[in-house]
Amino acid sequence: MGLIIFLLALAVLATVSITLLFYLCWYYDRRSFPQQAELPGEQPLRLVPAVLGMAKEAAALTVLVFSYPLRLIHDTSPARSRHHGEPPVILVHGYGGNSANFLFMQWRLKWRGWSNVYSVSYTPPHINARKLSQQVVDHVERILAATGAEKAHLICHSMGGPLTRYALKNLGLAGKVDRVITLGSPHYGSRVAGLFPPLGAAAQLRYQSPFIRELATETTCPGGARYFSIFSNMDNFVLPVSTAVLHGAEENIHVPYLGHCALLYSTRVMDQVERCLLAPVKDS
Repeated sequence: MGLIIFLLALAVLATVSITLLFYLCWYYDRRSFPQQAELPGEQPLRLVPAVLGMAKEAAALTVLVFSYPLRLIHDTSPARSRHHGEPPVILVHGYGGNSANFLFMQWRLKWRGWSNVYSVSYTPPHINARKLSQQVVDHVERILAATGAEKAHLICHSMGGPLTRYALKNLGLAGKVDRVITLGSPHYGSRVAGLFPPLGAAAQLRYQSPFIRELATETTCPGGARYFSIFSNMDNFVLPVSTAVLHGAEENIHVPYLGHCALLYSTRVMDQVERCLLAPVKDS
């Protein structure tokens, strides 16, 4: 028992340390590139909410780490249609994550009446982003076939956003997705990716990388889908934070004082996600 408590304490210490490390990077980036860190309509940061935001991020990362093994159960569940023909809501995780990252959001959406909600995993994160995008396509097509729906809604955390945009632009997913809602997605890359080994998707997600610039050509919102981007000024993995603002999106939504992982557990974010799912088509 003592060993288990020691290992748990060590894991919590590790997640808190990682959170602080990435907030040091966040602080350095804001000080070094203040114009790139600006968000539309952002108010000056206040100390107490900022400290609370950091604490929430550490807690969220801890939950993310401890829930990681639940993927072994989650991914074995077959895709079943609860309401045949109803557009499914498909949750696409970020770099190094898996389907268990969305357990809270999946539960919340089902509790609120969304029947066909599915969380998917793609692996491994170090391979080419184009191959990971194809896995997203395969998941979407499999779930559409199971539900009998014509289109799906995709909610994408972090790297899931660029992967989905690439799939809609280049891999035949166009016309099969109604709405794309991104949470803390580095649409124009992130300097944090430079801290990871320069392999596959990590290298491709670096700030203004060739892969990112390719996505920015022609239209940043391809495939005929409606795009919504939700982000925070305290996202410690998306640097500069302004890269989460998606040009051409129907709406960019700032939810302040939340870290990268905390976006997955915030009720404020959940409310915005559901609002985007229900948003009527705007008159042109």
